[in-house]
Amino acid sequence: MKFALVGGDMRAAELGRLLSEDGHRVLCFALEKLSLPASLVRSGCLQSCIYGADCVVLPCPTESAGLVSTPFSDNVLRTQEVISALWPHQLLCGGKFSDESAALIQRAGVKAEDLLRRSDFVAGNAAITAEGALGLLLENSRRTAQGANVLICGWGRIGKLLAAKLRALGAYVTVAVRKAEDLAMARAFGLGALEFSRLEAEAGGFDWVVNTVPGRVISDAALCMMGDDTLLLELASAPGGFDAKLAENIGLSAVAAPGLPGKSAPLSAAMLMKEIIYKIINEQEERG
Repeated sequence: MKFALVGGDMRAAELGRLLSEDGHRVLCFALEKLSLPASLVRSGCLQSCIYGADCVVLPCPTESAGLVSTPFSDNVLRTQEVISALWPHQLLCGGKFSDESAALIQRAGVKAEDLLRRSDFVAGNAAITAEGALGLLLENSRRTAQGANVLICGWGRIGKLLAAKLRALGAYVTVAVRKAEDLAMARAFGLGALEFSRLEAEAGGFDWVVNTVPGRVISDAALCMMGDDTLLLELASAPGGFDAKLAENIGLSAVAAPGLPGKSAPLSAAMLMKEIIYKIINEQEERG
């Protein structure tokens, strides 16, 4: 098969290598600042990259403000430009397409798969993210997890997995949630739990604070109540769960790590992407 990789981070390089090792022809565009295996073909333009490709792979997440994520390229690519260059029934894999892009995909007759809407991919990605988050906490702190008081904002897949890992290492874990059922479930797992409305009163007691919620859940007042040695880790995309500039101004240590799988474990993340892409191709073939 012929694969076209357009934009992306270190995961793209690893994915290309894995696909090439499986015997596929792999072309790349908007990855010129990455060191790529010699088996991968660097295309000079978008059209030559995707022409005749059985599967076109975009970054995950794919876009921001209508632009494809291209951190290792000087090329500025509009998502609309990529979609318009595809032909009907061509397979496109990406993640978190905007409503505008989704509508354009439908009009173009492209067979698109949003990886971030697949439970199998999301679960695997959450596991990689949780492990990477644990590594960042240890790397950026002067203390170990043993005995640390940790607050995790959010009770989604990443929050659950990270809480389990931290607790196994001897940390005292509290989760901040919105729903009463999540509050009860967290406590049933033996974790501390509180509602977001109580953050300001409780914020001063934590060594590490991890946000997984894609929205402001930690108020400025809560930030100001945190101790000088508190380490904040942002896992959510912009605008994030707290005001990073304010955190910096008041002397708190804050680490921003959206898209963590591509930074902390690009090979594992690429292996997951390959597995799911192969599954998608098989599903497409079964549908005829």
